[in-house]
Amino acid sequence: MRALLYLLLLQLMRLLRASCRYRIHGEAGLPPRTDGLRGGFVMALWHQNLLAALLAETGRRSFSTMISRSRDGDAIAHVVVKLGHHPARGSSRRGQRDKGGREARDEMVEKLRTGYPGAVTVDGPQGPAYEVKFGVIDMAVKAGVPIVPYFVIASRYWSLPSWDRLRLPKPFARIDVYYAEPIAVPAATAREDYPALQARIKAALDALEARYGSGAGGADNASGGGPGAGAGVPPGEAEQGPGATGATGR
Repeated sequence: MRALLYLLLLQLMRLLRASCRYRIHGEAGLPPRTDGLRGGFVMALWHQNLLAALLAETGRRSFSTMISRSRDGDAIAHVVVKLGHHPARGSSRRGQRDKGGREARDEMVEKLRTGYPGAVTVDGPQGPAYEVKFGVIDMAVKAGVPIVPYFVIASRYWSLPSWDRLRLPKPFARIDVYYAEPIAVPAATAREDYPALQARIKAALDALEARYGSGAGGADNASGGGPGAGAGVPPGEAEQGPGATGATGR
């Protein structure tokens, strides 16, 4: 029964992805590598945009992301693997129960060090919504990679009644992807410097939401996104039609 559910979920995601169109903004500003490929970096996004991000990145770039060791996490991890990405299994500690978060972070760091991109929902897995946690900064410091504030928005979406108001893109929507300017995180960054980086990441994500999220069509537009004027998105834009694929990452 569980296998059937996994298969159904995977097929629904594939159909939804194939029905949508995609526009990519700011990809030219991603960190370069000496061999001409994109370098390692970690994308920082709000939890409510993770479904749109999964749809948009599939077929373009493989990435690593943390997924909890839970029954729900098993289903999500199955879909993530089948779509060509790498799940690091774990989540933050809840009460006295460690669900593998430390091991998952170590696995993410190792992937990032090899140049494999990562994606982290910076207010996940359980919120509070729109509050950046230290985890993404810690991984960036240990791996020696920059943090890229990342915003994905569908032209039409449903807003689910979850803690983060999770956005589910509607079929045949246009999904816009915005990569903001990378935030350098030196390996010598001290723990007392983390709050300043937290504030920079939040400001960039709030600015992206304020600038690009308000024009999207959904039951919940820019909910919780803080004020901001510009988003610092580097130049460069590409559009892909329904189900289109581009160059994949590592």
